[in-house]
Amino acid sequence: MMSEMGLSHLKLMDGSSVDVKPHYSATITVANREAAFKWLRNNGLGDIIKNEISVSFGRNEENKAADYANLAQERGYQPTQKLKVEPMTLKALVRERIEAGKEMPTEIFNIFVGNKTTIKRKQ
Repeated sequence: MMSEMGLSHLKLMDGSSVDVKPHYSATITVANREAAFKWLRNNGLGDIIKNEISVSFGRNEENKAADYANLAQERGYQPTQKLKVEPMTLKALVRERIEAGKEMPTEIFNIFVGNKTTIKRKQ
């Protein structure tokens, strides 16, 4: 209602106020992960994808861990690789692109754009 009238802030006589601000959310589902990562890379945004590779070693294997860092494949270890985009980073990217009028595929990233209304009562 307030947004239809062009209002984003309303202060009442008693000191209470109502604020309406844009709200953005986005998630990458497992089903859309490959398409989402491809879209990010194709649009020069691949640097927000975190790429984690980890290997577990037991006690007293510090030497093996150090060797692995330099010689993983020659040593025959099978690292576990995890690709992810942090939720807050994705949310910020969506907000920036939408507010700049740039493309962001809503179906791949499950984007929701709405308004968040905050009511502050006078203390």
